[in-house]
Amino acid sequence: MERRTYDLIAASPAGPREPIPVLLYHRADLPGPKPSIIYYHGVSQNKEAYVDTHPLARRLADAGYAIAIPDAPGHGARPAGATLIDRLRQSLAREFCADIAIAGDESDALFDWLVSQPEVDGGRLGVVGISMGGFTTAVVAARQRQRLRAAVSIAGSGDLATCMAETDSIGPGKWGPLDRAIDEETAHAIARIDPMSHADLYAPLPFLLLHGERDTWNPAITSQRTYAAIEPSYRDTMSENLRLVIVPGAPHWPPGPAFVAETIAWFDRHVK
Repeated sequence: MERRTYDLIAASPAGPREPIPVLLYHRADLPGPKPSIIYYHGVSQNKEAYVDTHPLARRLADAGYAIAIPDAPGHGARPAGATLIDRLRQSLAREFCADIAIAGDESDALFDWLVSQPEVDGGRLGVVGISMGGFTTAVVAARQRQRLRAAVSIAGSGDLATCMAETDSIGPGKWGPLDRAIDEETAHAIARIDPMSHADLYAPLPFLLLHGERDTWNPAITSQRTYAAIEPSYRDTMSENLRLVIVPGAPHWPPGPAFVAETIAWFDRHVK
């Protein structure tokens, strides 16, 4: 009989604007300090859900990683979390981009806290995210390239304008109005954070883009275009460090077995 023991630590490290609610999840029965992955969740979700609702965090913990799952800005236990849906209905694009940008600004503080934890090997770090968290991962990867060994964006990496224009999740009673127009301020915000605007900031970081073929919340063309924008900068360094995988038949949510397997294999190759 195999007996597994998991530690789930709740913390609120100081950020540049406000404390960052975060869970640190790892196998207490495995030796440490461990390689560590920051895992960014999707829009309208929270850190607790990512421990329980799909297997990626647990599978990473079972593979010997310490997983840090923060609440995204404006989500979960954040001060503005209670009014999130109202803000999304006013403008999904504005809220989406603001939360991604703030998470990028907070990444220094979050990584500083993470590497100070006794469970964590600060020399073996990665970052992963899905949907809004995938876009956040791309922003953080550009900011923290020197600290990271690898990054994985699932169902979102760049080409935010296309995502906002084509998502079928915008509608009355869901996350936003039928008017999908992006105002000038939000267009500038997209330009500041979209990887397609600063494609030269990633190489030679090992960067995996995963996307479902049947994703209608954020069509796979966004990751394909992001890959095409970034790929030239990898040609003169390590082209095998950039990879795009379109998973046949896969929807946006939840991240199925192929996403989990590809993610763990990428981190095992580059972070461990």
